[in-house]
Amino acid sequence: MSYQVGLDLGSTFTTVSTCRPDQAARLEVLVPSVVFQSPDGTFLVGSDAERRALTDPGRIARQFKNRIGDPTPLRIGDAALTAETVTARFLVRLLDSLPGGRPARVALTHPAGWGRYRLESLRAALSAGGLADVVLVPEPQAAVRAHDAVARLEEGAAVAVYDLGGKTFGAAVVRKLAADRFVPAGPPEELDLGGLDFDEVVFQHVVEALRPGWDELDPMGPGVLAAVAELRRACTVAKEKLSADTEVLIPVALPGIATREVRLGRPEFESMIRPAVEETVAALDRTLRASGTSPHELAAVLLVGGSSRIPLVTQEVSAQLGRAVSPAPNGMAAIGAALEARGVEPKPAVVATATWTRPPLPEAPKPLRPKRMKLIPFVAAGALAVAVAGGLLANNVLTNKAGAESKTGTTTTAPSTTQRSDEPSVVQYVPNQPTAPAPPPRTNTTQPPKPKATTTTTRPSTTVTTTKSTPPPPSSTTTTTSGTTKAGAP
Repeated sequence: MSYQVGLDLGSTFTTVSTCRPDQAARLEVLVPSVVFQSPDGTFLVGSDAERRALTDPGRIARQFKNRIGDPTPLRIGDAALTAETVTARFLVRLLDSLPGGRPARVALTHPAGWGRYRLESLRAALSAGGLADVVLVPEPQAAVRAHDAVARLEEGAAVAVYDLGGKTFGAAVVRKLAADRFVPAGPPEELDLGGLDFDEVVFQHVVEALRPGWDELDPMGPGVLAAVAELRRACTVAKEKLSADTEVLIPVALPGIATREVRLGRPEFESMIRPAVEETVAALDRTLRASGTSPHELAAVLLVGGSSRIPLVTQEVSAQLGRAVSPAPNGMAAIGAALEARGVEPKPAVVATATWTRPPLPEAPKPLRPKRMKLIPFVAAGALAVAVAGGLLANNVLTNKAGAESKTGTTTTAPSTTQRSDEPSVVQYVPNQPTAPAPPPRTNTTQPPKPKATTTTTRPSTTVTTTKSTPPPPSSTTTTTSGTTKAGAP
């Protein structure tokens, strides 16, 4: 019977989920991400590899997921293998060990921040190992897809994913665009810290409690190596117990050391890991800002990864977002990968904020620009007409003003045109002739006539024409040196 499998490859554990016909996807098994290569070349994985590592630690490889894309090979016994080759062999061995045999289709999760080079390196190694058709799914999208299968998110809903795993931390915002389509709403954030760092904090706490006897141990002694490996596993178990208990006792079985247990309380543990947890919360806040999503817009907040179950994590994330949050069920990413195995592989690194939340504005109609260009000549012509009209109006005003001044000067000189004499005066009539148009007046150049005792002089340009039957007043100089006055004479 054909079925699909989703694999969530972690630094410490790999989660396996299956999706069978007419059944919902479910979590199957949790396998340690450990490989062991025996001298004859046989590959062992999971718990079998960990058991062999106790007696031959030089032939084991851990945390190889974080080395994918690194050209420096891993040394496993006498072999030198790249991290992606080790990953491919681990997955092949794991799939062959499943009770239902090799599945029809497999989907594998990967961190959202992986670039093209790392993904292509992994895909090439999978193809060489016989897994060319594996679907690669970003971890945040897989987790949100599994959540949507239960909660039925609305189209356009945004979900924040806080993933605190064994070796790395990741924060992302995923948006549901349509049915079974989930895309990142912004760039993800990643940090190189996780549960293994918290395990080391607990281990160092025990080491400090065992001094000075700890410094006297032989670091290369076989019995010491085995005892230290067992102590590290006890520290990991103690860290996990502190998620539910307020105090734990860590067993110690080291040769030459009388101490048999070390106490650790939750307040002490939280004080030691608080700086790291606060750093992850700050990264989540940066992710929300980069995606343009506020905390109250989130449809859900998923706390995934084994270390997200630490109570301090829940408290800090709730305080930062201003809402109550709780850890998601185990295996969310693996379940989402199994559901994705039924569909088509999504394209990686597609930011959909602009396509969903901020649709582009419609373009302006193309005919508008030519019409606006045609208005330019009319606007220029209008401005020119206004300038010309203003100039003509100013000219008329100045002309009328000059004419008024000329009229006033002529009227004052009129009485002097007819002077009484002892001899009878003779008036000679000169017919009216067309007068040449006067030149435009010159401003600030006309000097007022200087009064004389018997003579008034006006310039020829100040001639005044009247429509009376009497002859117009002379426009030239009138001299009364004799008893006769000649009107209109030049």
